[in-house]
Amino acid sequence: MNRLRYLLDRTSCVELKRLKSSLSVSNSKVKIPARIQRGPTDILEALEQTMPKDSGNISYLYHDDPYLYPLRRTEYRSFALSYEAGRKAAKWIHNEHRDLFPKHLSEPEIEAFTPLPTYTDKSQVSEEILLHTISKRIVPDALHIYKLLDYNVSNDTKQILLELLCFYNNYSQSNSRLEEWYTIKQDKYVWQYKPEINELFEFLKTQDSSTAAAAYNAMICGLAKHSRINEAWILYDECKEKDIPLNITTYNYLLTLIPENFGYKHELKMKHLLDILNTINKKRIKPNVRTLNAALRMMKKNDEDIAFRLIMDFKRMNIKFSLASYYYIIIISTKNSQNAQATFVDILRSIENRSFSIEDPMDNKFFRHAMYMASAFCNREAGDMIHKLLLTGDNYNFISSAGTESGYYVPYISLVLSTSTVDEFFEFYKQLVPNIYVPTTHCFLEIIQHLKLHSPAIVVKYLQKLWLDIHSICHTDLSLKLEVLSLMKMDVLPADSPLKTVFMDAAWDCWQAIQKEITTKQETYSPLENATTACIAVILLHGGRIEESIEVLKYIVKESDLFLPTMKEKQVNELFESYISKECILGAFLILEYSVNSGFPDIAKMATELHNLPQLTDAYRKELIDLVGAEALNSSNTEKSN
Repeated sequence: MNRLRYLLDRTSCVELKRLKSSLSVSNSKVKIPARIQRGPTDILEALEQTMPKDSGNISYLYHDDPYLYPLRRTEYRSFALSYEAGRKAAKWIHNEHRDLFPKHLSEPEIEAFTPLPTYTDKSQVSEEILLHTISKRIVPDALHIYKLLDYNVSNDTKQILLELLCFYNNYSQSNSRLEEWYTIKQDKYVWQYKPEINELFEFLKTQDSSTAAAAYNAMICGLAKHSRINEAWILYDECKEKDIPLNITTYNYLLTLIPENFGYKHELKMKHLLDILNTINKKRIKPNVRTLNAALRMMKKNDEDIAFRLIMDFKRMNIKFSLASYYYIIIISTKNSQNAQATFVDILRSIENRSFSIEDPMDNKFFRHAMYMASAFCNREAGDMIHKLLLTGDNYNFISSAGTESGYYVPYISLVLSTSTVDEFFEFYKQLVPNIYVPTTHCFLEIIQHLKLHSPAIVVKYLQKLWLDIHSICHTDLSLKLEVLSLMKMDVLPADSPLKTVFMDAAWDCWQAIQKEITTKQETYSPLENATTACIAVILLHGGRIEESIEVLKYIVKESDLFLPTMKEKQVNELFESYISKECILGAFLILEYSVNSGFPDIAKMATELHNLPQLTDAYRKELIDLVGAEALNSSNTEKSN
């Protein structure tokens, strides 16, 4: 009443009249909306949606210490695994030395922070404790408690325990989220024989019909999941003989076994597929999306009619397709089709702006395959549609591993590269690298090869970013660095350009890497092309680092067996004229010596030009005659006078 009086006191007369009139007009009852259950982090997630996305921000995972940010591709994996190793060590200490943690570590209590209890006696356990342990999917502890209870539990609990042992037969809780990201996931799981499984199954299948049916369903699903094909199929035949009802999950697992069970016998596979689908229909069991996906997985190019009939039937049943469904539809629709690209784009348009949830283990194949198709068709519109779909809702969860991520972004980068101007591509590149994706060496190489097709004046402004990324991410790949260096042309830069220093530092870094590789890999060293090392000398020379360019040339000439003689005549002439213009006699001599050793033409002309320099000393003149011979100089002078 006090609140109502306070409200009335603060309400003006006009507002009060309006309130009374509205109440008198309305005869409907007040409807209190249903309460929405909120989680502890819902408010944080709502606030997060109001914040603009910062594409340049590094993952929160690496925010513990700014001095430990990973800068190279291999460091991302090392950092992530070290992060998880620390968590594992903390968990181990928490479990093994639980006596050191007598008090709760959180208030209110958080179960994950509480050490797992240790049971040594039957009096300490009960069926409720067993059920709680089963709900947490801790297989060893569940078996231990079951044994302490002398196997004396209800049939319902035995059924639940059997399901745990079947579905999580070789389940390991050791792999954490980050470990799984960098681990190649196995498609097949190895069945681990436990005597309790057979004991439970043999007991339960002799009970009432519903209990026996549940036991058969659990065993078939467990065996199928863990690739025990023959054993699962034998139990299926036994169920058909005894008319034991199976649920849709069991039928779905049986459908996934057909390809492995019947190998290359496609007609036999299709026969069993249709038999199971007819059985599901006759028994009036409602299929789900995994039924459709398992069926579509078996379709080949000659089964398009069957596939499309299935798709239409499932649509009529209002079964919502998962991404795996569209993955198979794309494969079937674009195989040997004249309108494959148009069909592909139509499928993408049909799922625009939709957020999907994980319904099938094959769902995570959609984005990778779809982007591969868009890149193969060179269809930028399709690629952008796929990427927009990936960023819709929680769809990014389907990028579930480092392999899937790379399989998605490599073709996308290739597609954008081939359908954009250089400026447009690097606008895309800056948003992507390195905060979202770290390109592979092959991906960087493709970018460099594409840039070589463009004018140096267009490419030059992006070389610093590209060089720094490659230097930090692929620091051990010398060949990739040298490919970037080949794009660095000093003559296209203004005299006061700060990029000159960047290019010279890059050239010197590459030269030091070459020397290190020669020193440390003497037995496995593969000779480099001296056209590449000449590029280093040219950059250093044009930047005014004459002594460093001389050092490079000396090594090329004196240790010629370490390099392949691929220096081009244009490079030779450019270096020679540059050294002459800078009055660097030693550099010009080294170029002339290389030309003589390599059999280049115009040696006499170069020698004469060098000989006629007024600053040439007598010692240099004698060395010049020893190098090319007096006859070459005389013949050149004779030709010049004529």
